[in-house]
Amino acid sequence: MTLIVATAIGTVAAVAIYRSSRPDRYRPGEEHAAITEALARDLPPGAPEPRLDDVTAASGLDAFRSFTGHRTSQLPEDMGSGAAWGDFDNDGDDDVLLVSPGGALGSAPAGLAATELYENLGDGTFARVTQRFPETRILGMGAAWGDQDGDGWLDLIVTGYNALLLFHNDGGRLVRDLAIPDTPGYWAGASWGDFDNDRDLDLYVCGYVEYQESDADRARVSQQYGKGVPYTLNPSSYRPARNLLFRNEGDGSFTEVAETLGVDNPEGRSLGALWHDLDDDGRLDLYIANDISDNVLYHNVGGSFEEISHAAWVADYRGAMGLAVGDWNRDGDDDLFVSHWIAQENALYDSLLANQTPRPPDAATSEDRKSSPPDAPVKFVDVADQRGLGQIALRQIGWGAEFTDLDADGWLDLVVANGSTFETEDEPPRLEPMRAFLFWNGEGEHFHDLAPLNETLQEPRVGRGLAVADYDGDGDEDVLLVTHDDGVRLLRNEMQSGNWIKIRLRSLTADGSPVGFGDGARLIATVGSARLRRTVSSTSYLSQSSRTVHFGLGDAGRVDRLEVRWLAGEASVFENLDAGTTCVITEGNTEPECEASRRAPEPVPASADERARTIEFWKHQRAAMNAIKIEGDREAAIGHFRKALALNPVHEDSLYYLSNCLVSQGDVAEAAELLEELIRVNPSSHRGYKSLGIVRAAAARSRADMDEAAKLLEKALAVNPEETGALLALGEIALMLGDPETAEARLELANRTNPQAVGGYFLRGYVAWKEGDDGRARELLGRAREALGPEWTPEGMTSEGDVRSAMHVDATPLSRFWEGWDGETEPEAAFAELDLELRRSANS
Repeated sequence: MTLIVATAIGTVAAVAIYRSSRPDRYRPGEEHAAITEALARDLPPGAPEPRLDDVTAASGLDAFRSFTGHRTSQLPEDMGSGAAWGDFDNDGDDDVLLVSPGGALGSAPAGLAATELYENLGDGTFARVTQRFPETRILGMGAAWGDQDGDGWLDLIVTGYNALLLFHNDGGRLVRDLAIPDTPGYWAGASWGDFDNDRDLDLYVCGYVEYQESDADRARVSQQYGKGVPYTLNPSSYRPARNLLFRNEGDGSFTEVAETLGVDNPEGRSLGALWHDLDDDGRLDLYIANDISDNVLYHNVGGSFEEISHAAWVADYRGAMGLAVGDWNRDGDDDLFVSHWIAQENALYDSLLANQTPRPPDAATSEDRKSSPPDAPVKFVDVADQRGLGQIALRQIGWGAEFTDLDADGWLDLVVANGSTFETEDEPPRLEPMRAFLFWNGEGEHFHDLAPLNETLQEPRVGRGLAVADYDGDGDEDVLLVTHDDGVRLLRNEMQSGNWIKIRLRSLTADGSPVGFGDGARLIATVGSARLRRTVSSTSYLSQSSRTVHFGLGDAGRVDRLEVRWLAGEASVFENLDAGTTCVITEGNTEPECEASRRAPEPVPASADERARTIEFWKHQRAAMNAIKIEGDREAAIGHFRKALALNPVHEDSLYYLSNCLVSQGDVAEAAELLEELIRVNPSSHRGYKSLGIVRAAAARSRADMDEAAKLLEKALAVNPEETGALLALGEIALMLGDPETAEARLELANRTNPQAVGGYFLRGYVAWKEGDDGRARELLGRAREALGPEWTPEGMTSEGDVRSAMHVDATPLSRFWEGWDGETEPEAAFAELDLELRRSANS
């Protein structure tokens, strides 16, 4: 009985968490000023500004589309997909393979979005590879690069639903290789790793569930956290699938040995796997992220494995998706991060290896291991709550994750992609978006989420894969986010202030050639009193980051000592490596080949004056946001925003929110100038185009002014087709220009995208009324009333003379009419003021 009660209480709590934390539906005209300020208020003075600029369009990656058509509420449509960075053409920079989940289950291959390879052109842009990569249209999941034949060229594995595709790299041209057969199954994460230390790469592939296609099952619905979930979207509806381990035989062939070696994990619904030497014994261990089943840690005991998940305290029975590994607290061992489903928190498993007494290597024979549970050579403890990574994730569903030192202060930060598996109420249903995380590491004491201070990261998306690489060669690591139905987002890192060094490894292959890529090697850099660990490893959700190793050095001008512990080889030591360089280190050579950055000057530490300037900027920026959100004092906010912009004239939030305040005070001209500056600073700023378009529309005095406003709103819509504010404003402009047919089309699309868009229903009701359909007008007014919710009470109409003072930037040209609506459902009364305004507009 106690267990039943506890379970019931837990379920109720989880439902409450979900309901209270669902992303707010966007209501056109609603002001969002300072929704992020509460999260940023307690940042320490040294926290950097999260300058990750969205360069997707400028880079050419905006052409990629991850999903075509409409979902049919089936699991293989929703779990992908990922991306993999790798230098496939050996020209010195990382190219990227973008996996597409394709489209609806049952679609013909020609109708699926393609998985695409993009070549890095070396100037910050990419070009889609066509002749050197076969057309690949599958329900894709993951990808990973690995030189499986030791010829010095990266080969490629791509996974998906009933798709397992190996591509051989023939001197920069990828061709299908049947050494790994295209085996039916639901294949998820794939990881290359030399588990038997024979200097060729083996391949582990995760099987998710044994999915059964059934139209009848799609109609079966269960409740999860207060949401109806189709049977076909619930992984627990299906049996877990086996995993595969392909042992590389060194002659171009593979043997599948997962069951033989006891690592097939038949009870786990596996999504990701990580090869990593977690106990520093020189052999790659295997950690597996399982959905609604125990995670598994297989300890490598010399080419065979013992399962130590519970003994190592990392069994983790939650819905696990993404994995990341790194020494976040600089205590000399590598730790694990695991992203989870909603209401489960994420996990940060801190390794206790540095504090453990090592187990003697021959303490137990193989027979002993069979007869008794193994002791763990390494144990972990979950410290996520203590370090700011636990409770903050209760509201999110986490996927791709990666440790990376974004500001180069010598401490690993953490980026996490989030996105829901719950469906919206749209028809057809979509997946609910969520905001990403950017956790800045405060010197190993606490992680602080800076994402709310970054426009791109705070915008909700259906995130999945995530991977990092220095794509533009300027010395810092950039972030690639994969979204389910919106392509990718490439974020260029502009927040690095410390010095850095990059290392590329060339390891020996089985025939002794120095053409390997350093897989599995550990690097330990001594910088003053700090020891920084990095590894060439396989991480993240369905994704793979660059093999080039990046060290942030803070104020240090060099690495005093670098130790490279080669997998299956002897360690190498190098001294006095200069910051701002990229070094190629070849196994067996005593001297590295280092060259200074070709594309960017060496970063220098911020001066005392610059640090003081940054602190002063954030003092005024936060005071301004507090004045808006807490005190409601826009005059005070304007003063603080002006002081903030004097210190940082290109800060996007300052430009945007100052323009907002100025419009509320009636100063439309200066507000427009600020928004034009915002667009100049960020040509992909959706809110810049949208707000400027709305300002222009509200102040229009001619048809030409309206046409200019419409063009700006169309640009906003091109940047983010899912956001309904621009659609609603375009519909209003069409009404004001006497084009009810176009208005209806735009407003109806706004309501399909966001069923809570009150203004869409209200204005469509007006169109129906003017066409003489009173019944349809009443129906739409009723839907507008429902969208307002049960607790809504009318606030009263804003008089015409108060429009300028009442309006804020995101208020649309006609929003005062539906915002001041008293709930009247008789069309003639409800639309009288609006009709008068539109007739005046037509006459003028």
